[in-house]
Amino acid sequence: MRASTLSIGVTSWAVFALVIGSAQSFTSVNPPLATYYQPASSKLHQSSKPNELFDSPSWEAIEQELDQVPVFAVANAEGMPIKYSIEKKDSPAFEVPLFYTHVEDALQELEKAKKSTPLPGMDINPYPLGGIFRMWAEDSAVIIPNKKSIIQAGAPPMANPMGQQVPLFACMEIAQEDENGKPVLPLFFELEDAQNAVSQAVSFDGGKAEDFEVVGLNLPEAVSLLTNAKEETTAFQFVPPKSSLEHIRDYLSG
Repeated sequence: MRASTLSIGVTSWAVFALVIGSAQSFTSVNPPLATYYQPASSKLHQSSKPNELFDSPSWEAIEQELDQVPVFAVANAEGMPIKYSIEKKDSPAFEVPLFYTHVEDALQELEKAKKSTPLPGMDINPYPLGGIFRMWAEDSAVIIPNKKSIIQAGAPPMANPMGQQVPLFACMEIAQEDENGKPVLPLFFELEDAQNAVSQAVSFDGGKAEDFEVVGLNLPEAVSLLTNAKEETTAFQFVPPKSSLEHIRDYLSG
């Protein structure tokens, strides 16, 4: 494994905490979404079922890592995410909030919500992914990935992001070492961010960009790997989409 010099440039979550909201209260205002949704509990790795995962000694550290990533939801003036009625195949509809991995998708949903069910002070809010992932695993929320990202990860062009796995992109050759000498692999939510990191590593350390392979995995797989990882194995650093970080920085700067 090649350890390259790399500056990812992730803003401290202490900044995000200034605007982050709680996702434990919801406002139900939206009409049903005629979409087949596969429950998250059926997608988790068999060795990492929800109860086993969240009761494991490693979950607290994993949640802290995930919390470095903001996800976005349409919320009312009090910051409570609005709920949507989701139709399941051969099952009654159920209501859950929708959380988007990319801020631009949340902004598009906000415009739709303002037209269909306008509420005073409606806006998008960021929420820490760790808590939202747990809600998703317990079928209490839906996490919606970016359509461009799922296509880059291999989904067909007509795929609906609703119900798709959240794709991640990584390059083993740009793993870094932490202060204890343990390798840390950045996992990017956008392919372009991973490719830019490869270009940066090449500019610092030399080599050819085509020799650095960017591979894909999904968010539940990454969490499962961390849950079952041994002490000496590579750790992960989750890197949010650049656009999401810029949105929060712009909001904080007024």
